[in-house]
Amino acid sequence: MSDAAIDSIILGDNQFFGVNHMSQDKGQETYEKFKDVSEIRKTLYYALDNGVKGVMFSTHPAIYQITDMMRADPVLKKELGVYVNVPYIVKYVSMVTEMGVYKTVKAMLRGQTFPQRVKYFMTSGYNVMTQDYLGITHRLIDVELIPFRGLAIKAIFLHNCLCDLILGYDMTMIIKSFDGYIRKRYDTIPAYGTLNYPLFCRLLEKAGIENALVMAAVNKKGFLMNPSREACEEAMKKYSHTVLAMATLASGSIKPREAYEYIGALGTVRHVVVGLSSKGHAEETFRILHDKLKI
Repeated sequence: MSDAAIDSIILGDNQFFGVNHMSQDKGQETYEKFKDVSEIRKTLYYALDNGVKGVMFSTHPAIYQITDMMRADPVLKKELGVYVNVPYIVKYVSMVTEMGVYKTVKAMLRGQTFPQRVKYFMTSGYNVMTQDYLGITHRLIDVELIPFRGLAIKAIFLHNCLCDLILGYDMTMIIKSFDGYIRKRYDTIPAYGTLNYPLFCRLLEKAGIENALVMAAVNKKGFLMNPSREACEEAMKKYSHTVLAMATLASGSIKPREAYEYIGALGTVRHVVVGLSSKGHAEETFRILHDKLKI
């Protein structure tokens, strides 16, 4: 994988869904603002106006509202590359609890034709009967990606919750299977999230995967950088993977200039995912990013 294939700045989606790892109140504030999909559309245009052409989405229950809006907008559909983070685990727990398994699957297959739904159930049933658990995983990925049909998917990330679970159980076969399936089925970049970059790099090494795209926390405070900031910095020097830096502002506890001065000084990180809450915030953030990271 070439670094050039990945956008240097990718717009994150936490603010759209009210996610804030430091403050529930701040998360609720942004959630209220972005309940109106027109506000999300404005933010996507702020990003485009500043030369940012990548956006990351998790498969939150509200994602159809956003992707429907993007498909209906010729500019957004053409200009924005989409980075998908699968699965949104909380969604499944909530939906199954509220709706039951059958209605959950039916809701996730929204937008599919009747023959496509039949094919999905038949294939999934075969996977279950033959105990093909990797095949079941592939079917779940297929369902997760349905909302993004017709959009330009640039990479598909396996969520850090699953990656770190796989890491804990040393399941190299699942990583290999995911990597191969995404390349073959979707002809795009398989990518990974982790909250322990050094150990996950060792897992990729055992799986024989080189030059991967890995999203990990990178910030001056060491927030979500396990086992330590120093260990992560050393691993970024050691391994040849492309790091997509997340949590760069440590959930708003670091100012943009300080945050990106630190990342720029590392010399190993050329790609960041950032959240935006307003036009003024966008302009400040992108200006500093271009200045400090030279991107």
